[in-house]
Amino acid sequence: MASLYAIVRRALTSYHPFELQALGEDKEELVSQFLFFKVFRLEAPAAEPTFPAHSAPSSSHAVCSYFRRYLIDCLRSASHRRNVSIDEDDVKLEIDRQTALQADPVGTALFQHGHDEASIRDAAAQFIDDLDESDRLVLAGSLGWLSDEKGGLSRVAARYQIASYHYRARKLGVTLRKGSVPTDFARTGIGRWIEQTLGIEISADNRLAILAVFGILAEQSYVRCDIEMNQ
Repeated sequence: MASLYAIVRRALTSYHPFELQALGEDKEELVSQFLFFKVFRLEAPAAEPTFPAHSAPSSSHAVCSYFRRYLIDCLRSASHRRNVSIDEDDVKLEIDRQTALQADPVGTALFQHGHDEASIRDAAAQFIDDLDESDRLVLAGSLGWLSDEKGGLSRVAARYQIASYHYRARKLGVTLRKGSVPTDFARTGIGRWIEQTLGIEISADNRLAILAVFGILAEQSYVRCDIEMNQ
C-alpha cells in the first residue's frame, strides 16, 4: 500500500486538469480523497476487488485519467458542490449549469465553441511543435513537464541556457505584467492561438473554456516529452 501510495502521488504531482480548477478545492485534499475512496477503496466491502484486472492503471497517464474521472464525479455531486468555495457566483452557476447538461464539464465548455477535447488536443500538439525549442522549454517550465522544477522557470532557464526567458514568457503568454487585462493576454502567442486558431474569444465569459485549453496544453507538454524520450 505504501508503494502504491507513492506511485499515485508521484503521477499526480504535476497534473492540473481543468476540473481541479473548477472545483476550487485544495489539490492535496482531493488527491487524499481519491486515494482513500478510489485507490484503496477503504470503505468498500472487503470482498469487493479494488479494480477489475482489465482496468487497472498501467501508466502515469492512466492514473491521471482515473483521477480526472473522480474529479468529474465530484463536480456532478450536488452535496460536494455545496461545499465548494468559489469566489464568483456566476462561475459557480455556470459550473452547475454545465454539469447538469453533460457529464463532462470540459466537453460542454468546449462544445460551445465548436470543439471537443480531441480537436483541442491535436491543435495543442501542433501549437507546441510549431514553437522553437526555447519557447517549448519555457512552456514546459511554466505549466508543463518542467513546472515542478525547484527554483521555477528561472532554474529551468539557467539549466537549458534560455536567453531572455522573462521576455519569452511574457511574449508566449505564460506570464503577464502586473495590471494586465484580457486584451494584453490576447496579444501573446497563446492568446492569439486561442482566439485566431481555436476561435475562442479572450473574455471572462469564456473563462471555463480557456482554463480547459490551458489544461490540455499542459497535458500535451507532458505527452511531447514522453514521445521525445522514447525516440
